[in-house]
This record gives sequence, C-alpha cells and structure tokens, in this order.
Amino acid sequence: MKVTFTKIPQGESEHAIINAHERTPAIETAIGLLENGERIIMGVKDGESVPCPISKIYYIETVDDKCFAYTKDDCIEIRSRLYEIEKELDFRFFRCSKSLLCNIRKIKSVKAESNARMRAVLLNGEAVLISRSYVKEMKKRLGL
Repeated sequence: MKVTFTKIPQGESEHAIINAHERTPAIETAIGLLENGERIIMGVKDGESVPCPISKIYYIETVDDKCFAYTKDDCIEIRSRLYEIEKELDFRFFRCSKSLLCNIRKIKSVKAESNARMRAVLLNGEAVLISRSYVKEMKKRLGL
C-alpha cells in the first residue's frame, strides 16, 4: 500500500484520508490508531497496574487459569479470560491453541512438526506450538 505524507502549515487542521477498495481489519486498526492512539491492555506486575501497548506483545498465554502477556523481555498478568482478551485484539493476533494467542507480526519463522502441528519461532527467540486445528488459519494469515 502506498502511503503519502503532506506537511501542512501550523494552525491548519490535521486530517487523514484513506483511499481503499474496502474497509479491511488493517484499515480499521489504522483508523483506530489515528483517532485514539495506540491501544493498550492493562496488566499487573509486582502488585502494580501496568499499561502494555498491544504492539509490544509477542503472545498471550493461559497458565493455571491465569493469563500472561509476554513482550520482548517482560511478562505481565492480565486479569481477564483469554476469550475476552481475544475480542479486544486486532488482526495482528490469532489463536494458536486453546491456551495461546500469538502476534503474527512477531513471528520470525515457522516449521512443520509431527501430528500436523507447526512450531513458530518468535523474534525474541521463544518458540510456540500451533495446534493442528489452527494451522490452516495461520498459513492463510502468513500467506503460505
């Protein structure tokens, strides 16, 4: 997609124009960012509430009925159920298994595993398994 930026004089009202064939999830996200800034998820770390921008999240996992969001070098607890979090996220995230959501933009590589599963290596070096029932969606999203 071609992006054009035009600098305007001080005092003139800022605005954005998007020319597209249809309103896709990516365009919805761009509109949300332009109107509201980056979306965040509130989490808890060391007893304190911590805001976490969703673009920084590599994956979200449920362990022992608790949800955790993992960033490049941090982990925060999110006090919501995984399905509730999934509803709040945008097109960058997809479900890998019953207990895991992954940011597709943080995937470094994918490899086929046994039992029709796949393993995704993330940019931070961690690996996550994609259950066979979610492989088709992941391949579609990655264009494989």
